[in-house]
Amino acid sequence: MSNHLRIGLSRKKKSSNNYKKLKQQIAQYHEKISNHREDFQHKLSSRLISENQAVCLETLNVKGMLKNHNLAQHITDASWSSFVQKLEYKAKWYGKNIIIIGKFDPSSKICHVCGYYNKDLELRDREWECPGCKTTHDRDINASVNIKKFALDRQNLIGIKSPSR
Repeated sequence: MSNHLRIGLSRKKKSSNNYKKLKQQIAQYHEKISNHREDFQHKLSSRLISENQAVCLETLNVKGMLKNHNLAQHITDASWSSFVQKLEYKAKWYGKNIIIIGKFDPSSKICHVCGYYNKDLELRDREWECPGCKTTHDRDINASVNIKKFALDRQNLIGIKSPSR
């Protein structure tokens, strides 16, 4: 919200017409932001479902993540749960699969190249080098590769070759 709206409301007399008008403007501003978020989520979820046979997701401990004050505002702004709901119902519509792995799978702590488990990795570490194979990992990219591996492994899809034609 722009600062002039937020500051302006606190300076108005509560029962005045200007207070009511400004309150209405703030409500319209919030509705516009909400509509933009909904539109973006619908477009992105439709694109992901239409372009892929399966989408792999990781269950996250959102309540625990909200306790981190550096991330809390960004997490609530993203509205993750409503995005996942959109993915799920669109996947059902189009006959696609949503594969969900558990929140306790160490997706960012395992090297996707050699399988080394980095037990010392913390949330603030955005990149790390595997001592086993010397590969430098971006935490999020490494996690996404591992989430795909975990999900396909759970579905018994790793190692299965498609029949030759």
